[in-house]
Amino acid sequence: MREPAPDGFWPEKVTAAAAVTFDVDAESAIIGFSASNADRLSLMTHQAYGPRTAVPRLLRLLRERSIPATFFVPGYTAERWPDAIKAIRDAGHEIGHHGYLHEKNNQLSRDEEAACLRRGIDAIAKASGGRPRGYRAPSWAFSR
Repeated sequence: MREPAPDGFWPEKVTAAAAVTFDVDAESAIIGFSASNADRLSLMTHQAYGPRTAVPRLLRLLRERSIPATFFVPGYTAERWPDAIKAIRDAGHEIGHHGYLHEKNNQLSRDEEAACLRRGIDAIAKASGGRPRGYRAPSWAFSR
């Protein structure tokens, strides 16, 4: 049997918590995989569904239910879809860093990874007006 949480840890009568997060990869994951994918109109349209359609629907759903969330955004997405990023910010949600072009950090040199991190931070800051909070490695590819 588990020990109960210390007094004051949970609000009264709350027994569980959940983190609600979304990755707004858009075209970044596909272009990051292969730049030639940018020429595939149906694929690019498919990837644009997230910032164009899903983000507004998610924001409405989260607002209706008073649920705070974190949206992890690649820098490329922030550059390509700044209005979606502003909408997330304006709805009061947290914006986290998710690389620049959804790169696989474990395949990059230390300098390349640092450059991607800086570029992503700069793009998110420009689109949102603030630095990202938190980080989620793109492609689940952690580096040493």
